[in-house]
Amino acid sequence: MHIEAVLFDIGGVLLTLGEATYRQQLAARIGLPNVPPCYDEMVIPLQRGELAETQFWSELAGRPVEETLFDDAWLAHFQPIPAMLNLAAQLRELGIRIGVLSNTQKSHVRLMHTMGFLNIFDPVIMSCEVGMRKPEPAIYHYALEQFNLPANKVAYVDDHPAYVAAARALGLQAILHTGDAQITRAHLLSMSAHL
Repeated sequence: MHIEAVLFDIGGVLLTLGEATYRQQLAARIGLPNVPPCYDEMVIPLQRGELAETQFWSELAGRPVEETLFDDAWLAHFQPIPAMLNLAAQLRELGIRIGVLSNTQKSHVRLMHTMGFLNIFDPVIMSCEVGMRKPEPAIYHYALEQFNLPANKVAYVDDHPAYVAAARALGLQAILHTGDAQITRAHLLSMSAHL
């Protein structure tokens, strides 16, 4: 079955994933030795757009925090991966539709738009804008609706095994990206009718 579209995750696929060092820097900026354990729990409603970022950080810091306080740190730790962005552009040139699906928050969406790499993707699905997040089945169904394609016509690339498994369970041609752009490229081109 040849694919007609590819849906890419962003962090760890199109951008470097500097999550551990980024979190440490966030903690230092708000005067804490480490990001509190409640961070992972609180980030879920944040990524669904149900919790304002200023409220999120103010609760963690115990004082008001500006939403832009961490912009430079995020940009430093989440850098474009040229080989993967080139792959996406190549697929588009071959006539394969390309989109993105990311668990993220509003300030990161704002920063990604300023970076410019999102311009070639359609749809651009950000969890905080649609009120759903991976691995919830609803967000994958939403992505398929945007493409107006059946699941078996869409490849999905993510570096998170649980998100790949969730996509695969719904019938998408899911690929676990392990950091090697050439391997992912070979997988995607083998699914394409444009070889």
